[in-house]
Amino acid sequence: MTSEAIATVEAYLRAFGTRDMQRILSHFAPDATWTIPGDPALTPWAGSRTGPEAIGQSLTAFFAAVEPLAFALGTLVESDGRVLAPGRYTSRFHPSGQVFESEMILRFTVTNGVITDYRVFEDSLGITRAHTGEPHTTDPG
Repeated sequence: MTSEAIATVEAYLRAFGTRDMQRILSHFAPDATWTIPGDPALTPWAGSRTGPEAIGQSLTAFFAAVEPLAFALGTLVESDGRVLAPGRYTSRFHPSGQVFESEMILRFTVTNGVITDYRVFEDSLGITRAHTGEPHTTDPG
């Protein structure tokens, strides 16, 4: 049986996949927080936002700059309304045209069927370099 929190996150992820802003934002509480580590001066979708309007601005910048090439999620895990979604993605960043692949963990807090907090854990430096066109190195280990 799927928990309400996981069902909410799955519905958000389906909406995100369609890039339907109205559907995406309908899954957030009016005072939801949204955090994507990074410097918003270099990657405009990065930083902390509060509320659907500000989250929508971040998503608009993200959708304009990022072309998804591959996206795979592992098993979503939930405890007391907090959902962790591990995964991996490959994206092309515009205007640089660079392709970047990264692992990530998405962390959601869900309360009463809506997302109240969202945070991404990923290689924000690698993303910034791909977005701005700087060379990036791979981990030799």
